[in-house]
Amino acid sequence: MTILLVNDDGYEAVGIKALESVLSRYGHEIWVSAPKTQMSGMSHAMTIGRPMEISRFGENHYFMDGTPVDCILYAKRYEEGLFPHDPDLVISGINNGYNLATDITYSGTCGAAREAVLCSWKAIAVSSEGYDAYKAAEFLASNLERLYSTLDLQSFLNINFPPSFSGAARLTIPGEVRYLDKVILSEKRGDSDIVKIEDVIREDIHVDGYLNDMEACNEGYASISSVSILHYSNPAGFYRLKEVL
Repeated sequence: MTILLVNDDGYEAVGIKALESVLSRYGHEIWVSAPKTQMSGMSHAMTIGRPMEISRFGENHYFMDGTPVDCILYAKRYEEGLFPHDPDLVISGINNGYNLATDITYSGTCGAAREAVLCSWKAIAVSSEGYDAYKAAEFLASNLERLYSTLDLQSFLNINFPPSFSGAARLTIPGEVRYLDKVILSEKRGDSDIVKIEDVIREDIHVDGYLNDMEACNEGYASISSVSILHYSNPAGFYRLKEVL
């Protein structure tokens, strides 16, 4: 199949190179549309109101001075046409570090996968916390047909590899994390305060029900979650509003 690769670590990152190397060996045609530089934590940010440079670095290979979402959006919408036809699949990653639980919301890796689905392309986001990117890519490639058969245009798969990967994967639901970071004063410059985040503190929230992604990775399994892009409504909040409106 034709696979478009994107990431948030930049087009020269190890993770995206591992995917291209391994997936090419499995016979897939690989295209790349990735950020020029590190863009972690960009979530679903896109570039609006300024020109953006698109640079070619190989056949059907481009990097952009924009966000991960830009790399998908411009690949789909650019009137000059970056690619000869739509890809069969978008794979975002392999990210350097987990994208679990609440971090799915902050992640540029997951943002690109979400935008791919919004562009009517099937998508998988892949992340690894210290596990060899080439071995992670090998696991993905060897299971790609089965995973691809589950994809739709309302969600993307989010896959995370733990540092001591057991070789097995588990179906999971996203967990929940709350951040209690401190924002401290770094410097005063006239009427301006220069601030920064220090002492990043996580609070893991227990989620009742199915095995969550954090639990699976803590047990040495790769976590595979289906992440919806469409569920914006909160049913409980809806009915509270209905009672007063």
